[in-house]
Amino acid sequence: MCGIYGKINFKTNSRVEESLVRQAVSGMFSRGPDEDGFFFQDNLGMGMRRLNIIDIKSGSQPIFNESGDTVIIFNGEIYNYSELRENLLSKGHRFKTQSDTEVILHLYEDAGTDCLRFLNGMFAFAIWNSNKKELFIARDRLGIKPLYYSLYGESLTFSSEIRSMLCDRKIPRDTDPEALNNYFSFYYVSAPHTIFRHIKRLPPASYMLVRKGSIEIKKYWKYKFEKAALTESEVSEMVDDVFLSSVKRHLQSEVPVGVFLSSGLDSTSIVAMMNRLSQKINTYTIGYANGGGYNELKEAYSVAKMYGTSHHECFLKPGDIEDIIPGIAEYSAEPNGDWTQAALFHLSKESKRDVTVVLSGAGGDELFAGYPTLTAAKIAAYYRIVPEPIKKLIKSVVMKLPANYSRLSFDFKAKAFISGADLPPELGHFKYKEIFSDEEKGKLLYNNKNLGDSFSVFRQYLGDVEEQELLNRLLYLDMNVFLPDCVLNVTDAVTMMNSQECRVPFLDLEMIELSQKISMNLKLKGFTTKYILRKVFGKYLPKEIAKMPKKGLSMPTAIWLKDELKNFVSDIFSDAEKNNRDFMDFNYIRNLFYEHKNGKRDNTRKITCLVSFFLWQKYYQ
Repeated sequence: MCGIYGKINFKTNSRVEESLVRQAVSGMFSRGPDEDGFFFQDNLGMGMRRLNIIDIKSGSQPIFNESGDTVIIFNGEIYNYSELRENLLSKGHRFKTQSDTEVILHLYEDAGTDCLRFLNGMFAFAIWNSNKKELFIARDRLGIKPLYYSLYGESLTFSSEIRSMLCDRKIPRDTDPEALNNYFSFYYVSAPHTIFRHIKRLPPASYMLVRKGSIEIKKYWKYKFEKAALTESEVSEMVDDVFLSSVKRHLQSEVPVGVFLSSGLDSTSIVAMMNRLSQKINTYTIGYANGGGYNELKEAYSVAKMYGTSHHECFLKPGDIEDIIPGIAEYSAEPNGDWTQAALFHLSKESKRDVTVVLSGAGGDELFAGYPTLTAAKIAAYYRIVPEPIKKLIKSVVMKLPANYSRLSFDFKAKAFISGADLPPELGHFKYKEIFSDEEKGKLLYNNKNLGDSFSVFRQYLGDVEEQELLNRLLYLDMNVFLPDCVLNVTDAVTMMNSQECRVPFLDLEMIELSQKISMNLKLKGFTTKYILRKVFGKYLPKEIAKMPKKGLSMPTAIWLKDELKNFVSDIFSDAEKNNRDFMDFNYIRNLFYEHKNGKRDNTRKITCLVSFFLWQKYYQ
C-alpha cells in the first residue's frame, strides 16, 4: 500500500523537475510513512511512498525487471500474487523479491496490457518501458484505489491524490462547471471528473497508454450479468465457499489485521469467516454519546462476544466533527458532503493504534442488492397504477409530514419516494439520492444556466445494460457511480490519512464473478434485500443480525446540526458569504439552516453538502 506520483513531458528533451516530484511525493507521507522511492529518466519522473505490509524487508519500490529496462511503481494489493508468481517462475522469470509489485511487472512482460485480466486485487500502478518509450497506467476493476491525472500544456501528471498534483503550480485550479453540478446534485463528484477542470479521474477498470505524446484510454473490463441456471442450493454453497476463500486471501499480511464491525450483515459475515479460519480477531465499532437509534454498539457487541473477538468501542463526539471534517476537506482537495466519513475517519484513527490493515464490508450492497432504493423501485411499479386523485392525496399528506431527525426516518424515505415514483425508474432511482434538485439549484446558484444535465453521470452507463431487467440496471448504476466515487473514494481517503490500509473482501474478483451469475430473485427476494447472503451467513450469526433491515453507516448529524454544531456551521456560512455573494443566494442558504434548526424540515444533507464545499473553497480557491 502506498501513494504514487509521476510526470512525463511530451518534449523528449524537456526533463522533469526532480524537486517537484520529490515535493509531490513527500506530500503523500501518510499514505506511506515507512519509505519512499524515485525514478528519473529523461523526460519522466516517478515516485512513491510505501506503507510496509507484505515483503517488508525487500519489497521497496520502484522495482525493475531483470534487464533494468522496465520499472513499476504500485499502490494496492494483489491477492493472487503467489499463484501468478509460481506460473511466471515456470516460464523462466527471475524474481528479486517476494512482493506482489514485482509479480505485476513480470506479468506485464509476459502479457502486455492483458496482464490486467489476471489480477485479483485493488491497484493503481504505472509501468515505464524504456525500450518502447511507453508509459502504462492502470486502475482496478471497481475503483478501490484512486488514480488521478492531468493533461495540461506539454505534459501528463498522475497521482494517487489530487493534493499532490497541485504541488505543480502549472496545473490551473479552475472549477469544472459540470463537476459543480454533479456535486450539488449528489454531494460528491463522479468520474471522469474531479472538482478541478484540469484534473480527471482515471475511471475504474481503465488503463492509459502514453507513447510519444499520444494518449489512449481504454476500458479493459465491464461487469456483465450472466444467465447461469443455478439453483438456490448451488448458489448458497458457492457463496459460502467463495467468500471464505476471499476473506482468507484478504488476511495476507505481515502486520496486524482488524475489522470495522457494525450491526450490518456484511461486516458481521467477515468476522464469522475469520472465526472459521481460526484467526485472532480485532473488531472496532463506532458509537455516539447520546446517539440513540444511531448507535449499533449493542448488536456489534453481541457478534464480538459470540466469536470472542478483542472488541473496541470508539466514541465520536460533536466537537470532533469541527476538526475532522475540515481536515478531510484539506486532505482530499475535493468536497464530499457525506459526513459519515468523519465516523469512518475516527474509527480508522483509533484502530490504527493496534492494526495497520482493516477489513470492511463495503461492496456487499452493490453486488448483492442491499439498498432500499431497489425495494422502492419495486413499490413504485405498483404506485404508478394508482389513480391520479389518490396519488395527489398521498403526495399532499407525505409532503406535510413533520421533520423527523431519527435514522433514515419515515418522512425522509416517504418524501424521497414520492419525488421520484412517477418518473422513469432510472430517474426515480436518481431522485432518491438527490441533494439539490434542478429547481433548488436554480435558487441556490445565480449563474446556473450552463450546469447541464444532472442525470448525465448515470446516463453514460445505461447503454451497457439496456437489455437487462430494471433492478439489474439500477444495481449497475450504483456499482459504477456511487460505489467507486463515494463509498470507496471516501474509505481510501480517511484510512490513508491514518496510514491504514482498508481491504474489501466482497469486491474480490471471485466474488464479483460469482455475483454476475446469481439471478436478481436470489439477491432481492420479494422485499428482502441481500436474500442469498442472509440465507448463507444467517447460520453463523445471531438471528436478529441476519434478519435486520439495512441500516448503513450513519451518525446523528441531523440532531447535532440543531444544537452542538450550529455555531460551527453558522461561522462557516458567514465566512463563505464574503467570497460568494455573486455566486450563491445566502438568503436561501440561511433559510435552509433556519428550517432545519426549527424542526420544519430535515435539511441535513443540503447543509453538509454546502459546508464541505465552502471548506474546500477555503483551502483550494
